[in-house]
Amino acid sequence: MTDRPHLPAGITPRLLRRGEVAAYLAIHPETFERHVRPHLPEVEIGTRTLWDIKVLDRWLDEKSGLVGETGPVEDWIGRLDHAQNGDDRARR
Repeated sequence: MTDRPHLPAGITPRLLRRGEVAAYLAIHPETFERHVRPHLPEVEIGTRTLWDIKVLDRWLDEKSGLVGETGPVEDWIGRLDHAQNGDDRARR
């Protein structure tokens, strides 16, 4: 396996290899294989399997409760409309 091209300091690659993903998540590579990898889509380029750092961040945000699963935009708009109408009634 060849090394990845050298990036300037401070730039994180968008796609990470298995060991890099495990390091990014601060877990052992086998823990990644067993508990995380089955839940993440992979990006295959040639013979390499990589993971998108944005997908990792989104998965972590969902697991830590920072964001919920997203649903259809119509559901979000409906909840927003309902909340606004409730506020209007409270002011009367």
